[in-house]
Amino acid sequence: MKPLLKPILILAGLGIVGWIAVSSFRSSFGRDDPGSRAWFYDESEKKLYTMPVTTMPPDKGIGGTSGDGEKAVVVTFGKDWHDRGKWRIAYLEKYTPSLKKTLEELMIARAAHRIFDGSAPSRQSEYFQTNTLVKRVDDHDWYPANSDEGKNILTAWRSWRGPDGEPPIVCAPE
Repeated sequence: MKPLLKPILILAGLGIVGWIAVSSFRSSFGRDDPGSRAWFYDESEKKLYTMPVTTMPPDKGIGGTSGDGEKAVVVTFGKDWHDRGKWRIAYLEKYTPSLKKTLEELMIARAAHRIFDGSAPSRQSEYFQTNTLVKRVDDHDWYPANSDEGKNILTAWRSWRGPDGEPPIVCAPE
């Protein structure tokens, strides 16, 4: 029986590693699920709305000035996640025209099952971070995500607390 134990343990280990790899692979592509939605905020209308998660900000918006629909990170606290009146927008995000164009071309190539012949920047790259702009809802100016002010905007909301001291919870559209 002992000679069989080692191969059985190796196969079991490989099975677990394979299951983890497949699960990780599937969850990393869940964002591209056609039904997945993201929050956007129309700055002229001052209203939240949802768009497919693949929508590149800025979006045309839902009214007022066209092109002022920005991706929004929406948070709430504790058990009030369903109460829209208690939601807060942590920050808004949009891409520069050059980054937006590159990402849209990449998506078109993927949808057509073609190889993208341009340069696809990773989210962590200097180019991507410099061309991703962020701001608070009431701010006038936009800041590159990798600037000191941009980094502050991206992290400050994590220190917010609810009425009972609860940390913020990100609200995903249903």
